[in-house]
Amino acid sequence: MFETLTERISAALKKLSGRGVLRPEDVDTALREVRLALLEADVNFRVVKDFSEKVKERAVGAEVMTSLSPAQQVVRVVHEELVALLGGEEGAAGLRYAPAPPTIVLLVGLQGSGKTTTSVKLALLARREGHRPALIALDLRRPAAVDQLRVLAEREKIAFFSGQGTVEEIALTSVAEARKAGCDVVILDTAGRLQVDPELMGELVRLGQAVRATETLLVADAMTGQEAVNVGLAFDQAVGLDGVILTKLDGDARGGAALSLRAATGKPIRFVGIGEKPADLEVFHADRMASRILGMGDVLTLIEKAQATMDQETAAQLERNVRAGRITFDDLLLQMRQLRGMGSMESVVAMLPGGARLKDQVAGPEAEREVARTEAIILSMTRQERAHPERIDGSRRKRIARGSGTQVADVNRVLRSREQMEQMIKQLTGGRPGKGGFDLGKLMGMRPR
Repeated sequence: MFETLTERISAALKKLSGRGVLRPEDVDTALREVRLALLEADVNFRVVKDFSEKVKERAVGAEVMTSLSPAQQVVRVVHEELVALLGGEEGAAGLRYAPAPPTIVLLVGLQGSGKTTTSVKLALLARREGHRPALIALDLRRPAAVDQLRVLAEREKIAFFSGQGTVEEIALTSVAEARKAGCDVVILDTAGRLQVDPELMGELVRLGQAVRATETLLVADAMTGQEAVNVGLAFDQAVGLDGVILTKLDGDARGGAALSLRAATGKPIRFVGIGEKPADLEVFHADRMASRILGMGDVLTLIEKAQATMDQETAAQLERNVRAGRITFDDLLLQMRQLRGMGSMESVVAMLPGGARLKDQVAGPEAEREVARTEAIILSMTRQERAHPERIDGSRRKRIARGSGTQVADVNRVLRSREQMEQMIKQLTGGRPGKGGFDLGKLMGMRPR
């Protein structure tokens, strides 16, 4: 996401580096390229105009910091204005729960925006936060929509309710049943249309009045660009929105919808969908997103993902092995699966500062295939071989290669990689268990909580 925008803005701001003094015309030239980059990213032109005027006013004014160079001043101003444009801390609250349960979340949006899958992701997020969610299917118009939600709910072991009658009747009955079942968060998946129409809005108005939703959230497709703004304005006028969930952000390299929606509708972006997996829904943080756009990475989100994918027991065992200056193939397998649980290699690399420059080297289809090959080789080893790699002789290497569908050369490469990693760890720890100039376990983010 934001790939092209990041490249263009980074290139424009880079031209300012190395200058002792920035003249107004230097700032004008850089901002002209930033404006073009934003417009090409499908950002609303009024939003672009207001943004560039605010940046210029601050960048050429008296607001300076002695610890920063002139170019760094401009980058700081651009970052702060991007954060403001994206809504500041408005959306970072996540899901707001009702003081007296159940919390009722009404999801609205056009057909194809991803409401059904988003409702499941939102339910899983609520469950991770200690709540008991329930899903209610209210899309009676799209063929098999109810069955789709039922299948997804059963797969993730989430309570599911539906029924017969009008949408309002099904909603009221299902909410009552969910409450009896002990569910304290109820998510309503409503019907969509290919376009905004009076019939759709009328149904949503009646539904909202019947259930008195705690939150009404618009699910908008990021890939629709500026059209997402028009959709947001229409839904807000009809039913009143509390926020936006922006989906398919991983498929939109431009990012215009994210940068336009908050400014045009006045409604905060609350969550973003960044993939197809059930866990690929993030609470929206404007400051982190602004850092991604400027190529500064998003280390905080990366750390949160790492913590969420590793339990205390496995983290403690891995740290013990590392402190002992030893890495087994079981440790490598654990790390690979943890990485996969955090998303694609490309999405993980994108969260690193300067990750855009590394993407072509360590991400992409070939990198994903390489990880899969390595995992197949490790899984072809016996439990004893994974724990004691030094026992793997020539005949065992041939057997492992046959079992994994690879070549002996591939097996040798994986064995060498583990040895090199182990040698590096021993160097970092001074060759002695638990010794060294810094906390290696903490460095690797493996400290159990």
